[in-house]
Amino acid sequence: MVTPKKRTTPLTKDELFTAALAIADAEGLEALSMRRLAAEVGVEAASLYHHLPSKDALLSGVIVKMRSEMRIPDPLPEDWRELLLAIFSEYRRVLAAHPNLTPLAGRRVETDPDSGLVFLTQLGFSDDDAVELWQSMIALAVGFSIFGSAYAESDVSDLPSELAERMSDWRDETCVRSLRMLIDAYDAERAG
Repeated sequence: MVTPKKRTTPLTKDELFTAALAIADAEGLEALSMRRLAAEVGVEAASLYHHLPSKDALLSGVIVKMRSEMRIPDPLPEDWRELLLAIFSEYRRVLAAHPNLTPLAGRRVETDPDSGLVFLTQLGFSDDDAVELWQSMIALAVGFSIFGSAYAESDVSDLPSELAERMSDWRDETCVRSLRMLIDAYDAERAG
């Protein structure tokens, strides 16, 4: 049994979340345990509980760390449609960079801003339409992230070569176009 090196600096939550994200990226969520994380940062597993009450708190911190990589325009777009498009297309980009975290893509964490659902209802969407639009945007962003990553293996061998090549290319602009069409369709129905 290998004894972890004695640390010479205090452990921080940010260091834990950074190390945990690296483990999840390299080895998958299944490999991310308190024991594995402790070994990575050079402490005993029990000492992690001084910083994190549970593995659930660790997973939430990893999601916050991943989402912190999102580059949202500053200032925010004034048009709500452009705002949603910016958020979801950027979330797709970040998820594609961390495909092992897609099972946690819909997880809400304490630091999340108010729900987009509330925002949509304040714009005049019915509860049902707000939920349907929000779910559809999440599904598009996550789906494009999964299929555009090395995670997904599509069998396109039965397609003509041009179609097979194109089908294997999950383009950012296709996701953005699809998100825009979805937003516009729900907006037109709401306004009509």
